Order: sequence, then C-alpha cells, then structure tokens
Amino acid sequence: MPRTFLTPPIELLTAEGAFAPLAPGAARRRPIVLIARELCHYAWFEPAAKGGAAGQAARLYARAHAPYLNPGVLLRRAGAGYGVWWWDEDSVGEPLAERFGETRPQLAPETLAQPIGGAWRVVRLASGFELQAWRGRALVASSWRRAQPTPADWSAFTRLQRDPLVPPPPQPPAPETLPLAESVSVAAPQLELTPASAARLAAATAAGLLALLAAFWTGQGLRLGALANQLEAQTRAVQQPAVQGKGADAESLKRIAAFQALAARPDAMAGLETALRVVRAKGVTAKSFAIDGAVVSVTVPYAALDKVTAITQDLEATGAYAEVRPLTDSADGSIRLEMTMAGARPASQAG
Repeated sequence: MPRTFLTPPIELLTAEGAFAPLAPGAARRRPIVLIARELCHYAWFEPAAKGGAAGQAARLYARAHAPYLNPGVLLRRAGAGYGVWWWDEDSVGEPLAERFGETRPQLAPETLAQPIGGAWRVVRLASGFELQAWRGRALVASSWRRAQPTPADWSAFTRLQRDPLVPPPPQPPAPETLPLAESVSVAAPQLELTPASAARLAAATAAGLLALLAAFWTGQGLRLGALANQLEAQTRAVQQPAVQGKGADAESLKRIAAFQALAARPDAMAGLETALRVVRAKGVTAKSFAIDGAVVSVTVPYAALDKVTAITQDLEATGAYAEVRPLTDSADGSIRLEMTMAGARPASQAG
C-alpha cells in the first residue's frame, strides 16, 4: 500500500490553467506541480568546463537562451550534460498563486515525472504527444506535438540528433502512455531558478563566468598562435637545401595552415547570441537553435512569416554574418534562419 503520508501530493497544471490531481499525498508536504509539456521548452547542454564551472556555465546558458522574457528555469544534471527546461512565469504564475497562495509548490515539467526511456520513444500525454531521444539516462532531445506525429514529423525530429548511440527507427514508434515514475522528485541534482533567485544568480555569476570564458578563448588563441610559430620555425629548419626535407616541409606547412585557420575561426556562440537578440526584439520566440561550425541557425514559428524580412534585414545590418538565409518549411510549421558567420565561406558556396 502506498505510504501517502510520506510523499507530497502531485498535480498537473494544464495549458488552460486548470489543475488535475495525479497522486495523493500528505497535506503537510510541499506539493509538486507538473507543468504541461506544451507550456515548456527544452534543450540539452554539454559544457566544456568541468566541476563547479560546468554548473555555472549551464546556469549562464539557461539565462542567456531563455525563450521567454520572464522565464522559469529548471536544470537537471545527467552524465556529461544538463537538461535545461524553460516555462513562461507570466503564464503559470497566476494559476499557481490562485491555487497555492504565497506558498509556491515545487515545479517541474511533466516529462520529469516519467520513467527513464530507451533510445527513442513517443509518449502520449494528457494533451498532445512528446517525441524523445535518450542517451543512456539522459534525455538529449524532446519535442511536443499536438497531434500524433507523422513520419515527416518523426524524420524532422530524428535528423537533428547528432551521433545517436542507437539509429532511429524509420517510422515513429507507437505512442506510449506512461505511469508516474516510482519516485517523483525535483530536488538535487536539479535546480529551479525563479525570477527572484535568477536575478540574484545572474548578478553573482555572470561577470565571473564571462571572465572565465574570455580567459579560456584568449588562452586558446595564444596557445594556437604559439603552436603556429613553433611549426613555422620547424618549417624554416626543414627548408634547408637538403632535398630529402621536401616532404616534411609540405607537411609542416599544412599543419601551420590548420592551426592558423583554427585560431582565426569566427565566434559562433557570439553570433548565436546576436541572432537571438534580434529575433526577440521583433517579438518572436525562437523554437530552437543550433551551431554547425561557422553556421548558426535559429528556428521560429511559421506564424512569424510576416516578420522574417525585417528580421533578415536586421541580422544583415549587424555585420556579424556573411550570409543570412531564411528557409521556410510549412509542413513542419517553422522557418529556419541560417546565418554564416562573417569571415567564413557562405553556406551557398560550400561543397
């Protein structure tokens, strides 16, 4: 028999602002409210830093890439990365205040109350369907659909996942209706950032983290420059009259060119941040974003079609990009803005 006196009650907050009870619990325990998946956005983040710096990088990422002006944020550590969840505090705050008053419940997206999945699955929710990709115990991708996903929906979802451990099935799996996980908890290793705590955290960590990132890239540039100089000196030594040194000479020149190209590559992270600022300034919320080498892409809803021309012009006006290409996909209900960083070869000329 479940020991409900030891567990908190669990409720689901729907997109309509209603509350549906999911599991009974002790009234004295702080309740858990699961936010409907359709009210949330998700991203997987793998920081290059280790230890405490990794957590700081994840928090900064969560704040810098929030798709809402007043976001709620929840981080969940899994393996080498972090699952980052966002929701709109302006949408959920009013029904939460009406239901619980000043005592804020524990919040989590409803996905976090599901049992851990396998590599690929489709989950039938109380409202809509969720497409999921897993790497071990880590949820690395999640996408919500109102209707059962079509083969085109599934293909669009799976082709965005890089280096999956298990190849995706060619057709969407049959939707699963899942029970609540045996233990639903939003305690560590997760961290909820409310608007007040997020403001304090941003003030405390942003400057230090930016300094850390700046020092890292500066160090990388100095290291690559030193390696290039060292190789150039080696090449001069090889370029002696001895005929047998020609092979080593050519190899050294190739290595020098590779290091110099790496040192001079465009800063795609800065380009992504600029693009997201431009999109938000036009009142548009990005559905997703990605970086592939020197190409930055931001996906926006198809409903923003009338604003795409103005967004494109503003992106070009920043001078950060060599090329800006809006690509519409009415079937997927989205528009992808592809930006090639200035200093890189435009994507239209790539082989």
